[in-house]
Amino acid sequence: MITDMTFLFCFLPIALALYYFLDNKVKEFILFILSLLFYAVGSIKYLFIFSCSVAITVLLGRTMTKAKKNCNKKILLIIGIVLNTGLLVYYKYTDFFISNLKLSFIECKTKNIVLPLGISFFTFKSISYLVDVYKERAKLEVNPIHDALYLSFFAQIQSGPLSRYNDMSGNKNKFDFDLFAEGVYRFLIGFCKKILIANVLSNVSTEIFGTSFEKLSTSYMWLGSICFSLQLFYDFSGYSDMAIGITNMFGYNCPENFNYPYMTESVSRFWRRWHITLSSWFRDYIYIPLGGSRNKHKWRVYFNLFAVWLLTGIWHGAAWNFIVWGMGYFIAISVERLLGLPQKINSFIGKIIYRVLTLVFINFQWTIFNSKDLISALVRIKKMLIFTSNKITDRRTAFLLKDYAFFIVVAIVFSIPVIPWIEEKTKNNKYMYALYEILSSIIIVGAFIWAISFVVAGQNNPFAYANF
Repeated sequence: MITDMTFLFCFLPIALALYYFLDNKVKEFILFILSLLFYAVGSIKYLFIFSCSVAITVLLGRTMTKAKKNCNKKILLIIGIVLNTGLLVYYKYTDFFISNLKLSFIECKTKNIVLPLGISFFTFKSISYLVDVYKERAKLEVNPIHDALYLSFFAQIQSGPLSRYNDMSGNKNKFDFDLFAEGVYRFLIGFCKKILIANVLSNVSTEIFGTSFEKLSTSYMWLGSICFSLQLFYDFSGYSDMAIGITNMFGYNCPENFNYPYMTESVSRFWRRWHITLSSWFRDYIYIPLGGSRNKHKWRVYFNLFAVWLLTGIWHGAAWNFIVWGMGYFIAISVERLLGLPQKINSFIGKIIYRVLTLVFINFQWTIFNSKDLISALVRIKKMLIFTSNKITDRRTAFLLKDYAFFIVVAIVFSIPVIPWIEEKTKNNKYMYALYEILSSIIIVGAFIWAISFVVAGQNNPFAYANF
């Protein structure tokens, strides 16, 4: 939705104009109303449910701050968590439970429930809000509209980042030019990542993952899985950049969500770089409350890890392949913890090999993630591991490589910290840094115009995390 022309050239400029030219007392209320309008465009069927969820969560949070007895606070917290979790479970997992009952030969029909927009994200934000209020970690503002805006802000409602209440701070009474300019820059970067790289690579991955098993060759499948790994990174990090950019434009702060994840040294460190706000959410609200790593019983530490990764898999989707995907990370991280990897690898070559093996494992994981079900995921991985050839698809592999080589190379190059390296090398020379800033600005504006032409031509896919 935030890559649509109507949003870019109508909704966003109008929202910014209203926010900065209206009185400070009403600007957050107007932004809240605009956020509801944005939600209505994306999911009008569930606008009432979403509005009620936001209102009830804010009411519980505000009542919690006035409760004098700790037991009353705890009751309000439990009610809030149960209501929000119940909403998520019903809409996201009812059909999954019913379909598994069918396998047990129990007669029942799936309801084909359509997910409310961003339900996984606003549910987790609601839970973090309630827990932080209960533990007095959230410093609530006087106006409860700020709370409602935090839960519903249109920039983050679709696919995050999963910011905390205290993250959405900022000087709302004064225009911060530097923050606004940084926001515009981040938005343009994210827009180009989504349209020029993620959407283009999706042409390859969609074709290959849609090909019947008997026609797949090993090279064809590897190309599809690598393109999907790159596509998902640019799609999701692109959305995060745009969300952070929009948040900055309105004078608020927003946490980072990606930090060159494919530069990871290990599987466990990958999740300190990928979807950082989700990882920190599970750490703070599930892993640490369960006891975390500081437990005298080692088995309890691994149980805590098991619980976190089971829930992470379930959160990502109501299907067995997502559960297996989560368990894959649990096993890999547990093995690294048991063997002390990669810390115990001393040689440079050994560290490089381990990094490559880590990326191969992550690539297999994304293959499971992008498959329709567990069986198809296993068949695709088998195709990747056991060499098979097919004249038609092998020729198609060569054709796709030739046709999309430029975009694949660009995707690989910018998945490593090239830009920070250039900035570091030029920052001490004001002439070189000025030249870098001029050239990068020209390139970004040119890329944005090119990306706009793609959208106008109808080449604009939904975000990969839009149905979460």
